[in-house]
Amino acid sequence: MAVWGALPGSVSQRCGLRYGDIVVAVNGMKTSNVEEYIAARELRRDGADVVVFRDGEEVLVQLSFDESNAPTTERVLQVARELTAARLLPSDAPPSPERHEN
Repeated sequence: MAVWGALPGSVSQRCGLRYGDIVVAVNGMKTSNVEEYIAARELRRDGADVVVFRDGEEVLVQLSFDESNAPTTERVLQVARELTAARLLPSDAPPSPERHEN
């Protein structure tokens, strides 16, 4: 899954994720799409260990969340929908909320 950028001031930006990174795994789980990313991110509430492929090698980026900056699943879905609407993310990438209610 490609990183299309990090919002200014976001945890991702502060921890070093950047445009062009390819997310390989999150919290020890391989991730190839938004659904897998969300499932892996939810394994921890305090942060995420993200392995990205950058400049020909895998790099570990550690994200730390606290109560004030921990993204919710709904916020991740909202951002994915906004990026899709702006045509910055393929339209088949964001999962529908119904998939998570089962």
